[in-house]
Amino acid sequence: MNKLVFFIIMTIVAAGCDSDTRDTDETVRKIIDGFEGEPVVPRNANRLYIVPPVNATGVAELAPRLQNKVREYISLDGRLGVDSDDRNSDLRLEIRISRYIIERMEYDEIGRAVKKRMWITADVRLFNLKRKKVIFFEPDIQSFRIYSELMPPIEPEVRVMESVLDDLAKRITAKTVTGWYTDQMTIIEKRKP
Repeated sequence: MNKLVFFIIMTIVAAGCDSDTRDTDETVRKIIDGFEGEPVVPRNANRLYIVPPVNATGVAELAPRLQNKVREYISLDGRLGVDSDDRNSDLRLEIRISRYIIERMEYDEIGRAVKKRMWITADVRLFNLKRKKVIFFEPDIQSFRIYSELMPPIEPEVRVMESVLDDLAKRITAKTVTGWYTDQMTIIEKRKP
């Protein structure tokens, strides 16, 4: 019995020593080389091209307004210069406005919506043009605001849209430059499980 156990253990040890680990080493090396230890924006990147946003909502004025606000906030950050084309750029920022929703939240006694929520979401992708590599893809970055056009404080829909787009642009900028936008989240979002 002892000889059988000893023989099995020796066979396992010999088989383990004889195995070829070159493929495993190469895979591990590729993974380790993939981690560059850099922040979201590579250290050698200086120029960013912002592709005109794709607007999947049908609301015409959203895309140019959002692009202008993102361009403004990235310029104010000072880390990256914003280019007008991608030929000289190091990075490309792609934005797709995926949803524009106005939800009715509260009604008065005659059935009018007295409180509404405007909600805009966007998918964002940052691409490294020099290495031909996606740095990140973040779906459904959102911004919303609850407002009323009938009860004080009265806010017209156009002003609310500007505010929501402004918040969304700040989130996209924070995600692009730092990799995080949690400091832009509202109290309601932070309480979500």
